Amino acid sequence: MRATAPVVWRRELSWAGADQLTATQIEILKTINRWLRDTDRDDIRRTVVPMRERSLEIFGDEKRLDALATTTLFAPGRLTLATLFAERIPAPLAYERVGDGGIVLVIENSDTFETIRALLAGNGGQIGYVAFGGGHAFEASVARIRRLVGVTDIAYYGDLDDAGLTIPQRANVSAAALGLPPVRPAANLYRLLVRQNVRGPAPKRVDPLVAERRVSWLPTTVRRQAADILVTGDRLPQEATGTVLLQRDDSWRRDLR
Repeated sequence: MRATAPVVWRRELSWAGADQLTATQIEILKTINRWLRDTDRDDIRRTVVPMRERSLEIFGDEKRLDALATTTLFAPGRLTLATLFAERIPAPLAYERVGDGGIVLVIENSDTFETIRALLAGNGGQIGYVAFGGGHAFEASVARIRRLVGVTDIAYYGDLDDAGLTIPQRANVSAAALGLPPVRPAANLYRLLVRQNVRGPAPKRVDPLVAERRVSWLPTTVRRQAADILVTGDRLPQEATGTVLLQRDDSWRRDLR
């Protein structure tokens, strides 16, 4: 039987020869190894590009690096996007300018975004921008706020459910790493939402300890009600604070002035 020739790893992958790797991981690294070999001293091909462009070039699959980046191949001391001359591109952030203030008010869902944008148009007060969070996309697109002029405060309003509370807390971690202001709750919008108590079924009940962590981001005055909603398997959709209500009751703007 013909012996398999040992892999000559590029300097950037020298760790691969010493680590315990699966056969699948080795094949992935061989593909990267060939790319590093073929682009050696080619400054044009090694220009830093968006991650999915590089993924398509190396693997023929634009989403392969998205999946690999969450595996142990990208553990400390192993692969990095810098090794592949790639960068993760945050999702676009849709927004509209409504005033000259320093607050960015981020709204999770599209209909509520349009309602609040229309109500604030030409009368934004301290709100300079209304942005569309787009659900979990905001966890990455928060980085785009760095490009907005004069931002001093990021307020968020979303559904009162497990996902709706996880999103801003994860975005807050990203914001802190980027030197952005904290992502804080638009407190009076949440108070108004809780007062309506228009409940719908959530996909599942939230464990009480998990619920306490989720609601810890909210204003103290609504945490108990919010936790009860999560653990009973209910949710409050932000659309319950609709156009007519927000026109009649402007208390939602008090912490946004």
